[in-house]
Amino acid sequence: MQKESERKLSFDTTLSDQALPIPIQIFLWKQISPFIRPKLGKLHEASCMFCQHAPPGHHELKEACKLFEKVLVQNIDHGLKPDLTEAIRSIPRWRFIQASLPHVMHCSAALLYNRMKDGNIQTLGAVEAKLLYTLHWLILDAAEECADADYDKGIFHSSPFYYLFSIPTMTLFVYLFAPLCQNLKESDFQNFRLENGLKVWQPMWEFRHPDAGCFTTHCKPKPKYLNGRNFRGKQQFGGVFMGSE
Repeated sequence: MQKESERKLSFDTTLSDQALPIPIQIFLWKQISPFIRPKLGKLHEASCMFCQHAPPGHHELKEACKLFEKVLVQNIDHGLKPDLTEAIRSIPRWRFIQASLPHVMHCSAALLYNRMKDGNIQTLGAVEAKLLYTLHWLILDAAEECADADYDKGIFHSSPFYYLFSIPTMTLFVYLFAPLCQNLKESDFQNFRLENGLKVWQPMWEFRHPDAGCFTTHCKPKPKYLNGRNFRGKQQFGGVFMGSE
């Protein structure tokens, strides 16, 4: 009974670690909302009075891109709603970043696909550049920055998979961007903010995986937790797969 109780406690702790506060979920969904199809493309810009008198690109898209960079990359929570600020501070920064990456990927892919569909992929606009900068930082630099910050705080994680994104997240990256990457050019990244992104796109142009830990680290299956009568703690799985969500 004691061992089963310990396993159940470990199971509950794991679920608690993976939980994402509701204010953060709402925040992420609000940021991704402007990128859904009805608000993208020439048809919307022709019918939106604000877009007709504003610089190219929908105003909501620009605000979402600014917020993603401010909150994720710069780690600034000033000016956010109190419940959202409290929620962000209640979980590890790396957990927040892990949860945010799929949303940033969907937004980036939607923008790139829309420009490709409209035949306007010759150059990247300010919105695309800002969002791709955030995407590059999340994939290439976020893990190291979070690990250094945790180390300075005296926080250590024994699992070699902790500072990695999950297999489903990286699968989503390939699914979204493999069909689009050939529409990007090296000249698109010839500026200070985006040049680091060539570490991601150059290998993909050559049909290779990028040289980043989340793409190259060996992984093992994530344990499947079952509830009710199916959960008896009989199966013992080691560790986690390629990161924890």
